[in-house]
Amino acid sequence: MAEKRYLMTPGPTPVPPEVLAAMAQPIIHHRGPDFRAIYKRTLERLQEVFRTESEVLLFAASGTGAMESTVADLCSAGDRVLVVSAGYFGQRWAGIAEAYGCDVDHVRYEWARRPPPRISRVVSRSSET
Repeated sequence: MAEKRYLMTPGPTPVPPEVLAAMAQPIIHHRGPDFRAIYKRTLERLQEVFRTESEVLLFAASGTGAMESTVADLCSAGDRVLVVSAGYFGQRWAGIAEAYGCDVDHVRYEWARRPPPRISRVVSRSSET
């Protein structure tokens, strides 16, 4: 019997055998014509999934790549940015915003502690992440 495999980000997430089998197929280069057809079909299917006629953006990057793109597109150096964090991803948001020269107000909570829906003041302002 084949060994059961798990992804550990953010997992554990079981990987179905059919996914493992698909991953064993020859790699399609992401700049070749075969990939372009798959990418086009994927975007069209995502429009169906999200029930939209608008364009769908699919990132060929990690979640951090998407986060950085968001900051790069929406913020400029000197912009004041509020980051509320209770764990690693909040710290990452703050770090990315600081790397882009934003003036970050970083409200920190203990890891895994849920911030209240209303924050009346900045609890801690720091560039340390």
